[in-house]
Amino acid sequence: MLEGIRVLDFTANAAGPCCTGMLADYGAEVIKIERPVTGNDERTYGIQVDGTSLLGAWLDRGKRSVTMDLKDPEAVELLKGMVQDCDILVESARPGVMDRLGLGYEAMHRINPRLVYCSISAFGQAGPYSQRPGYDLIAQAMSGVMDLCGDPDGPPVKSGTTLSDYVGALNAFGSILAALRHAERTGQGQHVDVSLLMTMIYLNGAVEYLNIGQKLTRSGNHHNTLAPYGLFQGREGQSLVLAVISPKLWKALCQVLECPELEDDPRFCTLQQRRANAGALITIIEEWLAGFDDISEAAALLDQAGIPSAKVFDQEDVWSDPHVRDQGYLVEVPTPGGVTSMDRFTARGCAAKFSETPGRIKRAPAVGEDSEEILGRYGLRPEEVRALQERWSKR
Repeated sequence: MLEGIRVLDFTANAAGPCCTGMLADYGAEVIKIERPVTGNDERTYGIQVDGTSLLGAWLDRGKRSVTMDLKDPEAVELLKGMVQDCDILVESARPGVMDRLGLGYEAMHRINPRLVYCSISAFGQAGPYSQRPGYDLIAQAMSGVMDLCGDPDGPPVKSGTTLSDYVGALNAFGSILAALRHAERTGQGQHVDVSLLMTMIYLNGAVEYLNIGQKLTRSGNHHNTLAPYGLFQGREGQSLVLAVISPKLWKALCQVLECPELEDDPRFCTLQQRRANAGALITIIEEWLAGFDDISEAAALLDQAGIPSAKVFDQEDVWSDPHVRDQGYLVEVPTPGGVTSMDRFTARGCAAKFSETPGRIKRAPAVGEDSEEILGRYGLRPEEVRALQERWSKR
């Protein structure tokens, strides 16, 4: 769908590379500008195979890699030439850094008025916190989302995944495409400002309660107002989630539990009564679950009755689940150059499915793999590119 769209990618870490990786999934040519020799930071993240990060290979999938020393005026002049025929520029430096390099929004907009220029940062491009360093953990803490996670009598708990980076990438991806649509219609590019904190506050569904003076905080693994709605323990550390939100589902659950008398139990007749007596209800459900060696059997009975539920998957469950594999939520991807012990690895698939123009997860480039070809478009002979690379690698 994005064939013919050209992207200059100055991002590092996770949110920015994930966003530009999504653009590459749908056909954009993403030219990743990296540090000479080592490449950008995400190449060091997570598990390494033959010295190559598989997480980095996923984040930088489908891109072209060009190495440059951005502190060299010659590199900056080359990039100003490149931006003339680009549609999108994405950067994730601390606010002000790209301006100091001569590559900020105003300078790039003067060169290419149609350019969509997206900045991804911890706190945004302006405001009291804009110059603070920040990562996913900081955004989780300051958004109020971390305060909602954990047991009522325990401390706040962070998400087990880098939540703001990945949701921030989705935010940036959608925002860029909205701005690109506007640029195609009007010829007017613009600056898109996405922050990790903004993204996490967008996820915070407790904010609106403050309008009526109600402050929501941690409710553990069970809902503040619904019951039974939460996580229930079975044998040997196995867990199951259950979501009963209507009288019809409550009746069905009583039948599955083989306790039809619970329907008329004054503790559980209404949603309000079930919530008020949630502790007793949790005990009843968990005693039932204790009768199963494999909690998947209980989940199957609930599913047959039409009750929304699921075993809590560990990572191996996700890896092997037939629906996940059938639907392409996990896919096999060619490994980058330099990996010799395997030729493919399993990674996350595209974020959405399209009937006519599906995306595809492609191989990530080695550091600087495309420098000669890309810079050759802008008048540099191969020997000139090699001379620049040699110079930059020694700085």
